[in-house]
Amino acid sequence: MAIKMHIGFILTKSPSQQGFRTFIDFSKLYINNDRISIYLLGNGVYCARKSYSDPDLETLFKSSKVHVSGSDLKARGIEDEMIKEDMIVFSEYDDMIIDVMENFNQVISF
Repeated sequence: MAIKMHIGFILTKSPSQQGFRTFIDFSKLYINNDRISIYLLGNGVYCARKSYSDPDLETLFKSSKVHVSGSDLKARGIEDEMIKEDMIVFSEYDDMIIDVMENFNQVISF
């Protein structure tokens, strides 16, 4: 039996930016075999909006732990009630760094 790795994805791209589809395609390699956590930063927070829908992203979110930067949401005028359920809003980048350094086997950024 293979040991599940904890893979971290840091997404800074909005759905309209180059690199977003690469993130989706790359994450599919891990979704069934590993534990996944996603951090949405910068323009990546647009993926957290209830009004944004992408079937591949929804599948990924359902099988992952998703964190979203509160300061990046605020900078883009996205209120807490505008984001999808089960998103973990964090306020300090230091919290993300500690989580990444202590808990992930691999981190990939897009």
